[in-house]
Amino acid sequence: IEDHVESDPDHIYVLVSAMGAGEVWGPNINGDFFEEEELKDRHKTFEEFGYVFTHHKNKNPKNSKGEILFSHFNPRMHRVELIVKINRHKAPNICRDIENGKMWDVSMGCKVPFDVCSVCGNKAYTTDDYCEHVEDHKGDVLPDGRQVYMINKNPRFFDISFVYIGADKIGKSLKK
Repeated sequence: IEDHVESDPDHIYVLVSAMGAGEVWGPNINGDFFEEEELKDRHKTFEEFGYVFTHHKNKNPKNSKGEILFSHFNPRMHRVELIVKINRHKAPNICRDIENGKMWDVSMGCKVPFDVCSVCGNKAYTTDDYCEHVEDHKGDVLPDGRQVYMINKNPRFFDISFVYIGADKIGKSLKK
């Protein structure tokens, strides 16, 4: 990417590890699980609909801190990686930290038409549709060894946020 990105005094370019395939990395701490095939098919929606935000303050794209320039599914790591362009004036602390080698957590935002309970297969179109597993035991491991999480179907990614504590424990900024 360094061969294709010109230096820009108003922006920094950062490689981030956005999220991993659930089959390899498991669900995130919010109980969200993304199937690898869905990530392969849908990660480019980051480029089409996504912006860079802080702490999921993502209601208005005009308030974004930057752009998502490129999305890639890394088959070796089973992860979605992004190249983001961050405005130094809109996110001075993040840019300064990254330039000094600090790895910020990142957290994605997406919309899904429904999710599916990992235990009973219940389809939930809204939170009112959650089954008792997701409602009361999300993240728990049941006595039979199954973990309770929500399989997020057909995601449309629109947000990569720099956050203090990310839901995906290895969702990080990697390299300036």
